[in-house]
Amino acid sequence: MSTAVSAQSTSQNLDKYYRALAADHEMNGNVLFAQDNHILYQKSFGFSDAASGKLNNPDSQFELASVSKLFTATAVLQLRDKGLVDLDQTFQHYFPTFPYPGITLRHLLSHTSGLPDIEALVNPIFAKHPDTVWSIHDDLAALIPFSKDHALGFKPGDKWSYSSLGYHLLALLVEKVSGQTLADYTRDHIFKPAGMEHSYIQTSFLQKNEAHRTRNYMYNNHYEMKLQWVDTLGDWKEWTHNLGLITGGGGIISATRDLMKFDEALRSGKLLGPATWEEACSPYRLNDGQFAQPFDITYCGLGWFIFKDSSQGRIVWGSGANPGTISFFASNLDQKQCFVVLHNVKCNPLHDLDALAILNGKPLAYHAALAFQYAHDLYTLPREQADRNVLQRVADTATYAMRESELDRASLEFRRAGLKAQALATCEMHVRLFPQSGDAYKDHAQTLAEYGQKEKAIEAYKTALHLNPNDVESQEKLKKLSGQ
Repeated sequence: MSTAVSAQSTSQNLDKYYRALAADHEMNGNVLFAQDNHILYQKSFGFSDAASGKLNNPDSQFELASVSKLFTATAVLQLRDKGLVDLDQTFQHYFPTFPYPGITLRHLLSHTSGLPDIEALVNPIFAKHPDTVWSIHDDLAALIPFSKDHALGFKPGDKWSYSSLGYHLLALLVEKVSGQTLADYTRDHIFKPAGMEHSYIQTSFLQKNEAHRTRNYMYNNHYEMKLQWVDTLGDWKEWTHNLGLITGGGGIISATRDLMKFDEALRSGKLLGPATWEEACSPYRLNDGQFAQPFDITYCGLGWFIFKDSSQGRIVWGSGANPGTISFFASNLDQKQCFVVLHNVKCNPLHDLDALAILNGKPLAYHAALAFQYAHDLYTLPREQADRNVLQRVADTATYAMRESELDRASLEFRRAGLKAQALATCEMHVRLFPQSGDAYKDHAQTLAEYGQKEKAIEAYKTALHLNPNDVESQEKLKKLSGQ
């Protein structure tokens, strides 16, 4: 197969896949695929600003969330290349008041420090001071009293455990050693050398109003599918306000083409020495000699994740998620491929991981979430029509997929909204389509019990336990309902 035909088929398959996602409310944002620094596929989907009707375009700028960590890691590794820091030196060496003496810079980069994620530190503080706007400088001060009652989760280097807090500390290190704020350092030593003209670290909430910035949205539920701007949702204030100006673990605003330039700058040696870049992209070894393994399919390096399967080339990647934003950045080092997906509406992030199968010409079918279509029909149509529709569609396995977890979600959303008839209908359809599933009967039992139908709930729990005798939760709830 010629390169041209292969590139064409890859672009066509990506377009088919992401159009299908967009039709099912699972894609609102930008996609870019490049090889040898040539863009082979670039597409924008949906709204940048739903209220004004402004659409996303190739210049739209998105929050990168935790993909920002790749830039913090790059900054630290640059300082190492310049001889200004030692990765095997403790963080306490640079910040003597830091209360955990055994943690090195390498531990922080590889998420093996034993520190918790940021919520454990800040949630009690935000509960008392709900209008606080946190900064990385607050982290260090708060850790001193925190450490008196909180030991590390494990000895540094023994395990892998994700910690944005560790990357906030690395941002402090960059600022102290370089004498610049992280925003200025990243601008001067990463964005400018890489030619990333549309990227910056957010340092003011006013920057959310800039011309190319996208607004972040979530759907209110799966049966109405109304977009809600997350900045107006009190449930997400911790992320949109309290942690809205945090750096190191997040905070970078960028565009798909800029991330392609970042990839090229890393691979060409503009940003890091070859040996350092290779080290960053190599699995980190724990104290027992095993590779740090966040998930079954991937290892962790110094900031970058590394897929175990290298049959199509060695792929390093990063991903991020904040309320209303999902980001995915992957680089195939052997094939010189770059794949970037940036969303400004919450969706299932696994779809972008799945899309990696397309990059070498393999088609990938997306199956629309039939449970959520059924939920929408139940909300807008008579039940008889909704049932007819779902039973017709469930046979079309080339187009739709009926997943139990999504039926569970739909029934929960109906219950939360007080829509009793729709909640019960969803559970009854769950049992009808999955008659051998203990989870189906369990969900039905929970719903029946919530609506006071005790005897029916008891029978449903009994069936759930017949199908899954080891379900402790169902055992306990059955005992409670039966008065045992």
